[in-house]
Amino acid sequence: MPSQHDHLNEAEHLERQAELADSDHAREALRRMAQTSRLSAALVAMLEASREEHPG
Repeated sequence: MPSQHDHLNEAEHLERQAELADSDHAREALRRMAQTSRLSAALVAMLEASREEHPG
C-alpha cells in the first residue's frame, strides 16, 4: 500500500501538472486527481494511527 508520503508527493506532482495544463478541462481533472491523492493520504494516516492504537 502506498504511504501517506507517496500520496502527498503524487498530489504535488498533479498540482504542478495542472498549472501547466493547456485546457480548463485538463486543469480541473488534474486538480480533482490531486485532491483525491490528498484524501488518500489522509485515509492512510488514519489507518496508521488506528493500527498504532490497536496493534494486531
